[in-house]
Amino acid sequence: MTDPALPDRALRELLDRQQIADLLARYCERLDEYDIEGVAATFTHNAITDYGPGRGGEVVGRRQIAERIADGQASFRRTAHQLGQSIVTIDGDQATATTYVTAWHEWRDDRQEALRLRYIDQLVRTTDGWLIAHRRLEAMGVEGFAGTEWTWVQRAEP
Repeated sequence: MTDPALPDRALRELLDRQQIADLLARYCERLDEYDIEGVAATFTHNAITDYGPGRGGEVVGRRQIAERIADGQASFRRTAHQLGQSIVTIDGDQATATTYVTAWHEWRDDRQEALRLRYIDQLVRTTDGWLIAHRRLEAMGVEGFAGTEWTWVQRAEP
């Protein structure tokens, strides 16, 4: 016998997935346009980020996250963040997402550098919609950024 609530649950999950995808895309759009308040609005007020030891380490709180991002992004004339595949698991009002990212940066001195990353996110449903509660960045490939220390994706040995 089919559960009559199944279509409602399936529809809710599809809507949640689309809202999470939109949130992640909005983060990138706001970042690339240097809209720091818009970037900050994608996080909960007590969010935690860790972009790696060379990019500020762990930061707690929406305002502090905004300040760290503003400082880091001010060095660049332009950026372009492209999202790839995203693995999302939803459990009620909480979700996790692992999202692959290619990030291009043009410094103010014309240098261009690129990163291949993963965002490891914990998200929560709030009255304002889905927001990022915790984000950890893991690097998979870095072109440039000499002297910057990263948290690397752990890879099994053959």
